Amino acid sequence: MHTEAHTPVGQAARTPALPTAIWQPAPQPAPAPALTLYQVPVPGAVQVQLPDGRFAWGKPVEHHLTATPPATTPPEAMPGWAKAVSLIAGSLTVMALGSATALRIAAPALGGLVDLLDTLWKVALTLAVILFGVGLTGRYLFAKALCANTTTPPAAQQQPMVFAPQIDTGGTRLLGRSGDVNIQLGDGNRNKQ
Repeated sequence: MHTEAHTPVGQAARTPALPTAIWQPAPQPAPAPALTLYQVPVPGAVQVQLPDGRFAWGKPVEHHLTATPPATTPPEAMPGWAKAVSLIAGSLTVMALGSATALRIAAPALGGLVDLLDTLWKVALTLAVILFGVGLTGRYLFAKALCANTTTPPAAQQQPMVFAPQIDTGGTRLLGRSGDVNIQLGDGNRNKQ
């Protein structure tokens, strides 16, 4: 390797000049703290004068948010009432399946009883239709005969049908609203419950 220094022809050797002073930026004034300005006095604020001469109340800006304390107990994955309903539903399902199985097993032995209960149901339904039919028919005929015996026109004699429920909100029912409901159907002011 060749280590000799050589200068190009026609040029003088140059040596770089070293700086005599180091540049430093001018000192900056300390920045003013950031303030949130309010038009009215608030707790913890101080009165400041704005550049246009007005006064306001300033409070230092909060750069962090206070964290809410963590919950003492973690929330349940499923509420208690949902667990209770699912347990009751499961129990009722098992009871229904057990009852169906027991009835299937006992059906041949209870065939006569089932026939007797079916016959009693049909007789009770027939008697109810007959008794209510006779009562309504008799009432209609009685009202017609009463109107025929009086001198006033039948339209003035006939009472309008009144449907007036009376609700008593007192009482102690476990679920929902409590109380009794009485329904009045016609017949003046006599209450049929």
